[in-house]
Amino acid sequence: MGRRYKRPANKDPKKTEERKGRLIAPKGGGNKGDDDLKAPGERSRSRSRLGRGGKGKKGKKEKKQPSVGLFVTKELNTAIETTKATVERIAKECKAKNKRFRDTEFDLEYDEGRCLHGYGARVGITGKDVQRVTEIFDKPVFFPEGGAANSAAIRQGGLGDCYFLSALATVSGLHGLIDKICVARNEEVGIYGFIFYQDRGWVSVIVDDLLFTNIPQYESLDEDAKGIYHEDKERFDAIARKGGHVLTYAKAGTSDETWVPIIEKAYAKLYGCFAHIDSGGQTREAIEDLTGGVAMNLNSRDILNLDRFWKDELCKVNKDRLFACAFYDLDAPPDAPWGAPDVQGLIGGHAYAVLRAVEVKGKRFVVLRNPWGKGEWTGPWSDGSKEWTPEWLKCLPQLKHTFGNDGQFVMEYKDFLRYFTDIDRVLLFDETWTVASCWLDVPTPPMPAAPAYGTLSFHVNIPKKTKTIFVLSQLNDRAFESIEKGVKVTFEFSVVKVGEYVPLGTGAPDKPFSRSGTLEIELEAGDYVVYVKLDQKREVDPNKDYADWNVGFRSYPDIVDNDSRVISRLLTNKVKTTSITQNWDGIGETDYLVKSLEDVIREDLEEMNASDSDEETDNEDDGDDESSSEKGSDVEGDASKAASDASDESQKEKEGEDAKKVEEGSEEKKEGTGDVIGEISLAVPDGSESDSDSGGDNDPDTTAVEWCDLLEDKGEQAALGLRVYTQTKDPALVTGRIKSADGNWEW
Repeated sequence: MGRRYKRPANKDPKKTEERKGRLIAPKGGGNKGDDDLKAPGERSRSRSRLGRGGKGKKGKKEKKQPSVGLFVTKELNTAIETTKATVERIAKECKAKNKRFRDTEFDLEYDEGRCLHGYGARVGITGKDVQRVTEIFDKPVFFPEGGAANSAAIRQGGLGDCYFLSALATVSGLHGLIDKICVARNEEVGIYGFIFYQDRGWVSVIVDDLLFTNIPQYESLDEDAKGIYHEDKERFDAIARKGGHVLTYAKAGTSDETWVPIIEKAYAKLYGCFAHIDSGGQTREAIEDLTGGVAMNLNSRDILNLDRFWKDELCKVNKDRLFACAFYDLDAPPDAPWGAPDVQGLIGGHAYAVLRAVEVKGKRFVVLRNPWGKGEWTGPWSDGSKEWTPEWLKCLPQLKHTFGNDGQFVMEYKDFLRYFTDIDRVLLFDETWTVASCWLDVPTPPMPAAPAYGTLSFHVNIPKKTKTIFVLSQLNDRAFESIEKGVKVTFEFSVVKVGEYVPLGTGAPDKPFSRSGTLEIELEAGDYVVYVKLDQKREVDPNKDYADWNVGFRSYPDIVDNDSRVISRLLTNKVKTTSITQNWDGIGETDYLVKSLEDVIREDLEEMNASDSDEETDNEDDGDDESSSEKGSDVEGDASKAASDASDESQKEKEGEDAKKVEEGSEEKKEGTGDVIGEISLAVPDGSESDSDSGGDNDPDTTAVEWCDLLEDKGEQAALGLRVYTQTKDPALVTGRIKSADGNWEW
């Protein structure tokens, strides 16, 4: 087996702790309820004590069954406790002041523009007024009677966020899960606390109960409108400005339910404004935001064994996984070009929630829901169709279905696969899972460039045999999606055991340029390398891209498609073909010849072995042969321990450096040191340059360039992260590395 990759010596202790996997809540925390989640640092029960009865109890011990739900991490615990404490504190302050809570960070009444619109993104539909929940509803209730959220309550409003509402409907199918997302509230003062899962883990969002409504105040009506209400303001307020139908955006099906519009508002605040959730999205990604699960997309045409997919996947809906579905818009017919047609009531480009999969009398049925709360399938087994004979009507309770234009409908399994091409699946986790991650800013090469392995890889140590889920993803950029991307990145990755050449498995985004790609695989304990093949897309304009080159004017061939990927592949094909000539020199052309993954692995192992030889030579020179031999044996035999020792040593070094700086009374960084970002040590300016050189605070031009640069994505780098989920007590260890322009690996 090859040598385990070394970790950098100057690491941030906090990041070291995170990479060692201390992001996971103690075992035994469970998901029974908020009170069962341990506070950070609190000792939990050992696994051996789970399910153990009281003292003196005889008989067979009952083992506690893990329950799926929100992904249990330390951030979840912290987010829940922080949210509860914040809501309680603010509610207490509001009562003392005799005031309802107003969220100054997201104030719909006094800061409407910032809440609605983003930089370069505007919401399509706006409200006429802002009202509190207590003004809209006579007897508002957060959840319906009985205290449980129901997918039948969800109605889409004026936002293009059917993907999110479909995710809400999907998550509502798992009893009690929405309750855990809505962790705290005080309806008397109008404050609500929610948690969502992001790249950094669980985060808390606090909102008030102000909502946009469609009906203006009486004084803003024209005379004709006032006449309809006989110029009676009280009558107008009691009829027109009351009830959920007045809400501009999402609403609940029952007249007094409030959880749907308020959680939608919290989701808008999470991403900065309503415009950022109005632009459409992927249901699977919204479910990830709500649960911390791992999503994948499957095209129904790609299913190999339909019977296996039914039994192993769909029948597990609301158990350890959730499903949603959609299909692309159809082309409009030539004789009716004004709009895309529906498919027997189904709308293209629209997300539907999968509620249940039920087999009745030998037939397989899928129960779905339209987040609009209306508009249903009109084909076989639709409400009132001829298939519903008196005998089959008796089976409606087994399907938990009733007729009515409420958005819920039944399809036979074969029709479901025929019409819904995109199937989103989100795997939920119980408390037996842990995760480790590493994020890196990866430089993108000048374009055009051939897609290739070799620039980015991750070293992963798996502590014991386990089911493993690899998720390679880009950052979630919805909160700043107004910034136009200079480059779009897609990728695929291969998992290789150290010392071997053949990949154990490969993963990729389900569609080009999707946010993430996954791979589920069973792995033995040991060291593995995840090799990443990067590809990118941008528009190529030779006259513009090379305008700064000091070369004479030249003409370029006409470019029909200026997609960089098209041009890159064309150049690769040409160079590959011409390289067969005996006198081909390859000068300036070798970048377009893509190395195979096997070549990349071989070069990698050669570098590792060469590094091993150098270490052995250094150890011999130090005259510590016996100690060196023992250390080398430890590295080969126990890579996990070596990595842990290296991590502890680097933390001690860092603590020593920090202590020395405190003693000297100086906060200045030594030349050549840097902050650790991901796994890359980057130089940090020490402030020694003059204001004229560095563009100090007094230079307005430099300041403007700095923030404008942030708003302009030039496509020079892309942030990618690898998350490794394992069913182990200790998480995996993940280290990323990038090959620099000089061919050296940077950690």
